[in-house]
Amino acid sequence: MHGGEISVQSAGVNQGTEFQVRLPIVMLGTIEDVTSAPRPPSIYFTASSRRKVLVVDDNLDAARTLALMVKMFDNEVRIAHDGEEAMLIAAAFLPEVILMDIGMPKMNGYDAARSMRQQKWGQNITLVALTGWGQEEDKKRAMEAGFDHHLVKPADPAELRRLLMLD
Repeated sequence: MHGGEISVQSAGVNQGTEFQVRLPIVMLGTIEDVTSAPRPPSIYFTASSRRKVLVVDDNLDAARTLALMVKMFDNEVRIAHDGEEAMLIAAAFLPEVILMDIGMPKMNGYDAARSMRQQKWGQNITLVALTGWGQEEDKKRAMEAGFDHHLVKPADPAELRRLLMLD
Protein backbone atom coordinates (compact mmCIF):
# COMPACT_ATOMS: atom_id res chain seq x y z
CA MET A 1 0.00 0.00 0.00
CA HIS A 2 2.74 2.48 0.98
CA GLY A 3 5.59 0.66 -0.77
CA GLY A 4 7.37 -0.07 2.49
CA GLU A 5 8.48 -3.22 4.28
CA ILE A 6 8.26 -4.77 7.74
CA SER A 7 10.83 -7.14 9.26
CA VAL A 8 11.07 -9.02 12.56
CA GLN A 9 14.20 -10.49 14.17
CA SER A 10 14.67 -12.41 17.40
CA ALA A 11 17.65 -14.20 18.95
CA GLY A 12 15.30 -16.66 20.66
CA VAL A 13 12.98 -17.05 23.64
CA ASN A 14 13.45 -14.35 26.30
CA GLN A 15 16.06 -12.63 24.12
CA GLY A 16 13.85 -9.78 22.90
CA THR A 17 12.47 -9.03 19.48
CA GLU A 18 13.28 -6.26 17.02
CA PHE A 19 10.60 -4.94 14.67
CA GLN A 20 11.49 -2.65 11.76
CA VAL A 21 9.03 -0.70 9.65
CA ARG A 22 10.47 1.09 6.61
CA LEU A 23 8.42 3.57 4.61
CA PRO A 24 9.63 5.53 1.58
CA ILE A 25 10.11 9.29 1.84
CA VAL A 26 9.06 11.57 -0.99
CA MET A 27 11.74 14.19 -1.65
CA LEU A 28 10.25 17.47 -2.87
CA GLY A 29 13.46 19.37 -3.58
CA THR A 30 16.91 20.14 -2.30
CA ILE A 31 17.59 21.25 1.26
CA GLU A 32 18.24 24.77 -0.01
CA ASP A 33 14.84 24.82 -1.73
CA VAL A 34 13.07 23.71 1.44
CA THR A 35 14.85 26.08 3.82
CA SER A 36 14.53 29.15 1.60
CA ALA A 37 10.85 28.65 0.80
CA PRO A 38 8.26 30.39 2.98
CA ARG A 39 6.75 28.03 5.54
CA PRO A 40 3.09 27.13 5.10
CA PRO A 41 0.78 27.82 8.04
CA SER A 42 0.78 25.12 10.67
CA ILE A 43 -2.07 22.60 10.52
CA TYR A 44 -1.81 21.95 14.26
CA PHE A 45 -4.06 23.47 16.88
CA THR A 46 -3.44 25.39 20.03
CA ALA A 47 -5.03 24.09 23.22
CA SER A 48 -7.71 26.79 23.06
CA SER A 49 -9.09 25.37 19.80
CA ARG A 50 -9.77 21.86 21.16
CA ARG A 51 -13.10 20.40 20.00
CA LYS A 52 -15.18 17.34 20.70
CA VAL A 53 -15.44 15.55 17.34
CA LEU A 54 -17.41 12.49 16.26
CA VAL A 55 -16.11 10.63 13.19
CA VAL A 56 -18.73 8.46 11.45
CA ASP A 57 -17.72 6.05 8.68
CA ASP A 58 -18.57 2.40 8.01
CA ASN A 59 -15.08 1.83 6.60
CA LEU A 60 -13.11 0.95 9.75
CA ASP A 61 -9.73 1.98 8.32
CA ALA A 62 -11.07 5.29 7.00
CA ALA A 63 -12.72 6.05 10.35
CA ARG A 64 -9.58 5.25 12.33
CA THR A 65 -7.33 7.23 9.99
CA LEU A 66 -9.56 10.28 10.08
CA ALA A 67 -9.93 10.02 13.86
CA LEU A 68 -6.15 9.87 14.21
CA MET A 69 -5.75 12.99 12.07
CA VAL A 70 -8.41 14.84 14.09
CA LYS A 71 -6.76 13.70 17.32
CA MET A 72 -3.38 14.96 16.05
CA PHE A 73 -5.07 18.36 15.87
CA ASP A 74 -5.51 17.98 19.67
CA ASN A 75 -9.24 17.22 19.66
CA GLU A 76 -11.23 14.73 21.69
CA VAL A 77 -12.54 12.10 19.27
CA ARG A 78 -15.12 9.31 19.23
CA ILE A 79 -15.89 6.94 16.34
CA ALA A 80 -19.17 5.47 15.08
CA HIS A 81 -19.59 3.11 12.13
CA ASP A 82 -23.17 3.79 11.03
CA GLY A 83 -25.89 6.39 11.47
CA GLU A 84 -27.68 4.58 14.30
CA GLU A 85 -24.49 4.23 16.33
CA ALA A 86 -23.68 7.89 15.58
CA MET A 87 -27.03 8.96 17.07
CA LEU A 88 -26.34 7.05 20.30
CA ILE A 89 -22.77 8.24 20.68
CA ALA A 90 -23.61 11.85 19.79
CA ALA A 91 -26.43 11.97 22.37
CA ALA A 92 -24.00 10.94 25.12
CA PHE A 93 -20.76 12.59 23.88
CA LEU A 94 -22.33 15.88 22.68
CA PRO A 95 -19.75 16.67 20.00
CA GLU A 96 -19.27 20.13 18.57
CA VAL A 97 -18.39 18.75 15.12
CA ILE A 98 -19.47 15.56 13.35
CA LEU A 99 -17.53 14.35 10.29
CA MET A 100 -19.89 11.86 8.64
CA ASP A 101 -19.83 9.58 5.63
CA ILE A 102 -23.03 9.38 3.58
CA GLY A 103 -23.23 5.80 2.26
CA MET A 104 -23.49 3.67 5.41
CA PRO A 105 -25.54 0.66 6.52
CA LYS A 106 -28.49 0.79 8.95
CA MET A 107 -28.92 4.58 8.67
CA ASN A 108 -27.20 6.60 5.95
CA GLY A 109 -25.59 9.98 6.57
CA TYR A 110 -28.51 11.96 5.15
CA ASP A 111 -31.02 10.31 7.49
CA ALA A 112 -28.65 10.58 10.45
CA ALA A 113 -28.15 14.32 9.79
CA ARG A 114 -31.91 14.88 9.61
CA SER A 115 -32.42 12.93 12.85
CA MET A 116 -29.61 14.81 14.62
CA ARG A 117 -31.05 18.18 13.62
CA GLN A 118 -34.37 17.18 15.25
CA GLN A 119 -32.67 16.61 18.61
CA LYS A 120 -32.05 19.50 20.99
CA TRP A 121 -28.37 18.50 21.24
CA GLY A 122 -28.03 18.39 17.44
CA GLN A 123 -29.32 21.81 16.49
CA ASN A 124 -26.01 23.68 16.88
CA ILE A 125 -23.54 20.94 15.95
CA THR A 126 -21.38 21.56 12.88
CA LEU A 127 -22.20 18.67 10.53
CA VAL A 128 -19.67 17.91 7.81
CA ALA A 129 -20.48 15.42 5.05
CA LEU A 130 -17.26 13.59 4.23
CA THR A 131 -17.91 11.36 1.26
CA GLY A 132 -16.74 10.08 -2.08
CA TRP A 133 -19.84 11.63 -3.65
CA GLY A 134 -18.81 15.02 -4.97
CA GLN A 135 -21.25 16.08 -7.69
CA GLU A 136 -23.25 19.32 -7.28
CA GLU A 137 -26.42 17.27 -6.73
CA ASP A 138 -24.66 15.40 -3.89
CA LYS A 139 -23.66 18.69 -2.24
CA LYS A 140 -27.18 20.06 -2.59
CA ARG A 141 -28.68 16.90 -1.11
CA ALA A 142 -26.26 17.08 1.84
CA MET A 143 -27.23 20.69 2.60
CA GLU A 144 -30.93 19.81 2.36
CA ALA A 145 -30.38 16.98 4.87
CA GLY A 146 -28.89 19.41 7.39
CA PHE A 147 -25.15 19.29 6.76
CA ASP A 148 -23.26 22.56 7.12
CA HIS A 149 -20.34 21.55 4.89
CA HIS A 150 -19.58 18.95 2.22
CA LEU A 151 -16.06 17.55 1.68
CA VAL A 152 -14.99 14.93 -0.84
CA LYS A 153 -12.69 12.13 0.33
CA PRO A 154 -9.83 12.11 0.90
CA ALA A 155 -10.13 15.15 3.13
CA ASP A 156 -7.49 17.84 2.86
CA PRO A 157 -5.92 18.25 6.34
CA ALA A 158 -5.84 22.06 6.04
CA GLU A 159 -9.54 22.14 5.14
CA LEU A 160 -10.36 19.85 8.07
CA ARG A 161 -8.40 22.11 10.36
CA ARG A 162 -10.31 25.14 9.12
CA LEU A 163 -13.66 23.45 9.69
CA LEU A 164 -12.70 22.21 13.14
CA MET A 165 -11.74 25.72 14.20
CA LEU A 166 -15.16 27.17 13.38
CA ASP A 167 -17.26 28.11 16.40
